[in-house]
Amino acid sequence: MTTEAFDKLYRGQPMFEGAPPPAGIPWDIRQAQPTLMELEALGGFSGDVLDIGCGLGDNAIYLASRGHSVTGLDGSPAAIEQARDRAAAAGVEVAFGVADATKLTGYDSRFDSVLDSGLYHCLDDEGRQAYAAALYRATRSGARWHLYCFAYGTVNGLTAPRDAVPEHNLRDTLTANGWRIDFLGPTTYLGNAAGMRFGENALPQAVLDRLPQEELEKMHDMAARLKRIAELVEDDRVHMPMTVVHAHRVD
Repeated sequence: MTTEAFDKLYRGQPMFEGAPPPAGIPWDIRQAQPTLMELEALGGFSGDVLDIGCGLGDNAIYLASRGHSVTGLDGSPAAIEQARDRAAAAGVEVAFGVADATKLTGYDSRFDSVLDSGLYHCLDDEGRQAYAAALYRATRSGARWHLYCFAYGTVNGLTAPRDAVPEHNLRDTLTANGWRIDFLGPTTYLGNAAGMRFGENALPQAVLDRLPQEELEKMHDMAARLKRIAELVEDDRVHMPMTVVHAHRVD
């Protein structure tokens, strides 16, 4: 997705001509991710914290509420605008800003801890390499990077809504850019099912005709899986398969 598409999604506007407005944002659960809350309780964050690809800011806001000094960066101006509003409503201070995660210009040697809750899997291979290198430049000696990205498999019958990241891709990319992996394993991610109900009937034929066959098949599969578990879902909250990586900066 482009920055323009993300901005439209965050503003509740159709993402392209002929499409309906979104029913929700798949990752907007209006709270921090449960796994992030657990990680913070276990002492996973220290010093100056960067929430990269922070979206609407709920993770950053939670970390700030726990006493951490937090910067939240995202490529979408619309996301940052709303994140600032949410932080103000929560009564906490977070330094939110718009930035390109593959460059992080102006943030050299700033951070001791990094959270990536769903950014890595949005990048192509070239972008992932540039992103890992940019984070190395933006962190200090001994910095820790906590990375969550879509994985293969299912949770209660649900797959990830976009391509999963192979384990070898994570290992190769991080190692090549100065990061040593301390742990890599399975976890889950809490999502908003309202933002995932984008089956065939939700789009006009002119839009469907422009979508790649692989994309259509993913839409059909996700719609079918959500339909099968609809009666079991409470408040549109669903869990999806993720990989978590805990790494540290090698000096």
